Amino acid sequence: MTIPHNKTWVTFTYFSPIIRRITNLFKHSNLNIAFRANNTIQQQLSEKPTNKTPSGIYTLKCNTCNNVYVGQSGSSINVRHKEHIRYIRTNNQLSDYALHILQNRHEYGTTADTLLLLKTCQKGTRMNCWEAFYMQVFHQHKVLITEQQVSDTNPLYELVNTTRILPRNPQAVTRNITHDAHP
Repeated sequence: MTIPHNKTWVTFTYFSPIIRRITNLFKHSNLNIAFRANNTIQQQLSEKPTNKTPSGIYTLKCNTCNNVYVGQSGSSINVRHKEHIRYIRTNNQLSDYALHILQNRHEYGTTADTLLLLKTCQKGTRMNCWEAFYMQVFHQHKVLITEQQVSDTNPLYELVNTTRILPRNPQAVTRNITHDAHP
């Protein structure tokens, strides 16, 4: 009569089929093997990745006239905002935002007051298209700074329902723009 051996349970995190091959090595041992997923629905819903240095399309608001500048940055938009502020402080008109503030003697604000990320994306053609799209949207709603006015409009962008991108009152553009408006 054989005495039954109590097997010990061991848990492996399943991340690829290779883990099955590894656990097969223990098939004839005194171990029972269980698998645990590392990509559960609960983890997807609860863990939000935070990008501390986002890049993409952004707006800078003029605190005097409440009009906005639309820009793009392949690096952190916070770094780009600091560059705009440095241009203003050194009386350098390299950006349209600095030009607007300096020529009109308008006020600029802090990052929290003026900077808004519209769309995260990587540098390249897609970013250029998103920037042109948002510039046209703000131009249509007459909230784009005059130094950055759009000379030619793209008829494809006019097909997009821009009412879901900007609020009913375009002057309240500072925090009410949705991030993921897709044309």
